This record gives sequence, structure tokens and C-alpha cells, in this order.
Amino acid sequence: MSAFALKYALIALAILLVAAGVWWAMKRPNRSKRASSRVRMPIFVPLAGWLLLAVGFLMALSAFTSRFTADLMPMRIASLVIAAGGVFFLVMYNNWYVDARSDEVHFRTIFGREHVIRYVEIVDYRMRQVNGQPSFRVRSSSGVKFSINPRLFPVEPLFDAIRFRDRTGRWPLVGEPR
Repeated sequence: MSAFALKYALIALAILLVAAGVWWAMKRPNRSKRASSRVRMPIFVPLAGWLLLAVGFLMALSAFTSRFTADLMPMRIASLVIAAGGVFFLVMYNNWYVDARSDEVHFRTIFGREHVIRYVEIVDYRMRQVNGQPSFRVRSSSGVKFSINPRLFPVEPLFDAIRFRDRTGRWPLVGEPR
């Protein structure tokens, strides 16, 4: 009975830690050490990646060193998939950032491709709800799309430019005060 209670207590503790991490990430954006204007993914993304990598390694260690090889084939496959998921989370965290500047948004995707959307090139923008969270999507004239949760990632210069456009009917020119 005590193992049963311990298991559910650990699950409840893990859920509580994840919820606290999400709340903390929403209050304090994760700034890059190289360029302080760049905002990165919340810190729990690489923590989850390292956790998945460790769990995958331990599962692989136990599955590949056992003498019951035929019975543990699903565990071997699952351990490799979990470890690959951990590596993906770490690569995703390392690649992705957003930098909202006064005249443009500079960002890099999770696969490492860098894009720049100048405010004067914005063709379409819209705010919508996705699973109860706000999602802001911008599309430029060159076809580059940028989607972000404005609660997690501050892009105030972009919103200032949109308010300027709503007020004057045109996008602000480079260096123009808002």
C-alpha cells in the first residue's frame, strides 16, 4: 500500500512542479545570454529534454543488457524513441528565439531557419484563441509566417507598430517614433 501512495504522491508532485514552472515562465521571459533582446523558450523545455534523455538512457540500459532479448524488443524501441524525443527538445530549445525590434521581428524556427519580418511588409495579422491561450499570427508579403503566444513571449514593439497602423492607416517607417 505504501508503494501505491508513494507513486501517486510523486505524480502529484511532478504535476505541481510542471504547473509552477509554467506559471513562472509566463511571469519571467527567458532572455538569451548572448543578446538580451532575444527571448527564448521557457527553461522547462530543456529540463524536459534532459529528463526524457535520462529516462530513455536508463530504459535502453536495462533493455539492451538483459538476457531476455525477444521479450524486451518493445522496450528497446520505446527507449530509443524517448531518447530521440529528449534530443529533439534540446535542439528545439537551442535553435528557437524571437527578437522584436523597433522596426522588425527577427526570429529563428525550431529547425534553425532565421527569418526577418519588417513591419512595413506585414500583409496579414490576427489574434485568435487556441486551447484557451492567445495565439498571434503574422504573415509578411514574402510569405514568411510567424506565430506566437503573446503571454509567454513579449513582442511589444510589434504591437506598438500595429497600434500605429490602426491609428494612422499606414505602417511606421524605419526609425519613425510611435
